[in-house]
Amino acid sequence: MTKSRAPLSFSLAITTVCGKIGWKAAAAVTGRSVRTVRHWSESDRHGTPTLDQAKALDAAYIAAGGDHAPILASYGLQLDVAMVDPIACRTALAEDLALASRETGDAFGHCIAALQPGASPATIYRAIAETEEADALFPRLLGRLKALLPGNSAGREATGEIR
Repeated sequence: MTKSRAPLSFSLAITTVCGKIGWKAAAAVTGRSVRTVRHWSESDRHGTPTLDQAKALDAAYIAAGGDHAPILASYGLQLDVAMVDPIACRTALAEDLALASRETGDAFGHCIAALQPGASPATIYRAIAETEEADALFPRLLGRLKALLPGNSAGREATGEIR
């Protein structure tokens, strides 16, 4: 029976390596039994090779004529996928920070105008409105900053949905 394996998984990478070098050779280069190596190749098992064993498997695959290091490629792809959220979070923070800077600058400008002698009520109301607009952006900024903390997924707070 053919087992399905996730495309970015270590189990698929190990299956690729063993398809090229054989199960016995994989066991020999890792110092483990064929059964253990077969378990590493099964997505429904939780074992994986150590870093040294993974390097040995990739090196054996390349030595046997392989054109890349399957386990390293799998790790790289998994890391890329894992980093999408933090990168997107930092990008969103930068965009929100730029917007907050503009809005805060506008608010300060209108507040300065409201300080001038003889400022009309319309000028003061405009300063209030601009300040409220700027103030509304800060909860989202705080949420995005908190989301950058290790182990924290601020979730809805990062989008400004809760305060």
